[in-house]
Amino acid sequence: MFLTFLTNLFPHVSSLLLGVGSSFFAWWLLQHYLTPHASFSQELAKYKVPGGGTIYLSAFKNTGRRRMVDIEVIARIGVREYNGAAGWAYFSVRTNAARLPELEKDRRGVVRIFDDREELSFLDAPSKGLRDEVERCGDLEEILCLGIDATIEIHVFCTDSFSGTRRHMKSQEYNRLSIRNGRFRGLNVVNANDAGGRVHSRSAL
Repeated sequence: MFLTFLTNLFPHVSSLLLGVGSSFFAWWLLQHYLTPHASFSQELAKYKVPGGGTIYLSAFKNTGRRRMVDIEVIARIGVREYNGAAGWAYFSVRTNAARLPELEKDRRGVVRIFDDREELSFLDAPSKGLRDEVERCGDLEEILCLGIDATIEIHVFCTDSFSGTRRHMKSQEYNRLSIRNGRFRGLNVVNANDAGGRVHSRSAL
């Protein structure tokens, strides 16, 4: 009887293990081969524009296996305990690369996240008091001094050109100490005189 029980049980167990194994393989394949991947810069670049004005840049690189398409980039700012309020208040602002059609494998996207010559464009505005204070700030560093603490993250939404899989990726949290004068060489901020060429506010190598 026991042998009969084992004989009847074996097909069910083997089917279960095969199903679990197939699901894991599909998940692994999706995560490693069929979804976009990106690396982000460890710092933000601050650059003085000839003729006046300051821009703040972030950078990310397509480290996946294929071209990214339908790319959306937003900057999300968090302010902690502004004006005595509990917790964090978050809001998103539009970047100059709010929409990019594509980014080839191993290429870099450089995104202007703040330009003191232009007004901020809110995607989801904070409370009126915080919004008014943000709009009075002269640069990104002043915004990142609001509240007890403040951070900014870069969020990238993109689609794999082969599989059609869409993915959301985000950078580390940057603060005002993450800002460095200079331009990007690769994903590193270097002295503006050492970078060569002009600042690219869209994807470039």
